[in-house]
Amino acid sequence: MSFHKSKLTRIGVFYDGNYFFHVSNYYQYQHARKARISIDGLHEFIRHQVSEAEGEDVKYCQIVDAHYFRGRPRAQEAEARGLLLRERQFDDILMREGVITHYLPLGPDGEKGIDVWLALETYELAIYKRFDVIVLIACDGDFLPLVRKLNALGARVMLLGWGFSYIDQSGKDGRHAPPKCCWRRSPIRC
Repeated sequence: MSFHKSKLTRIGVFYDGNYFFHVSNYYQYQHARKARISIDGLHEFIRHQVSEAEGEDVKYCQIVDAHYFRGRPRAQEAEARGLLLRERQFDDILMREGVITHYLPLGPDGEKGIDVWLALETYELAIYKRFDVIVLIACDGDFLPLVRKLNALGARVMLLGWGFSYIDQSGKDGRHAPPKCCWRRSPIRC
């Protein structure tokens, strides 16, 4: 009789929604594929990366929670700018994939407080749900204190980000550097 691992590697995924929005727009409008990133496909990729890094069978690496944080315009403003339908369609995709959304209204100065909310929620859920691996889809050095706190809880952290550059229709450089941190089995070092 062969031994099978009975304990799952529990994965929590946390999206910096504004960053993911820019990445998704790059693939939709600039990349040769002209298609948005599949949330289901991204989650499957994450499971396989965790499986490889942990040395575990992918069937034991499961995403048990996924959360998406973003500031967004108020409904009247989104309607006036022709964004309301697209935002609702994206919400439908997130719901279908089991991703829990967290929104704050955009103020005159843009997003305020959403990164703090993401960090607090991630930390609290890491304590209560005891994730083995936490995946941050972000490209922001502001999350380094969060990573250190998560490592102190015994969670391993994978930072998932993209690097790309392009010239948009107006001739503006759309460069986006990849995150400077990488995931290791031991606590992350940046």
